[in-house]
Amino acid sequence: MRGRKVIPIEEKKAKGTHRPCRDKDVPAPSKKKPLPPTWLNKRAKMIFHHMVKRLEELSLASRSHTEALSLLASRMEELETFDKLLNTGEGYTYKIETEDGGFIIKEHPVVKLREKAARHVHSLLTEFGLTPASAQKVGTPKQKTKNNDFEGF
Repeated sequence: MRGRKVIPIEEKKAKGTHRPCRDKDVPAPSKKKPLPPTWLNKRAKMIFHHMVKRLEELSLASRSHTEALSLLASRMEELETFDKLLNTGEGYTYKIETEDGGFIIKEHPVVKLREKAARHVHSLLTEFGLTPASAQKVGTPKQKTKNNDFEGF
């Protein structure tokens, strides 16, 4: 997708740059609480409910976001699985014997899978405003201070 990145309306309002005439007609998110889909496994459903609680604290939990939340929960569960595999199994590297009898140390293939899942989880958390940087983007607008008593009349 080319062009400028779309800035959420709430972020524009917080910054004080919101212009209603430029808004596109976007349907309002559902007020209902998201429910996990049946295809998520038990651990992913637990993560799904945990993330819903986090979003409720920010007043962002909506059934309209179920699919993205499901993907986030699924990837977070995969990330946990990859971590367990690497920490309890062979580790992050393994040895291969060469033809001449020496050894080569190689990176475990699961490391790449874990890195990919971690990047995806981070981008999904950013989508929901659940990382420190993305949460600060919304922030609160700066209060205008009066320079004198006659300002504002």
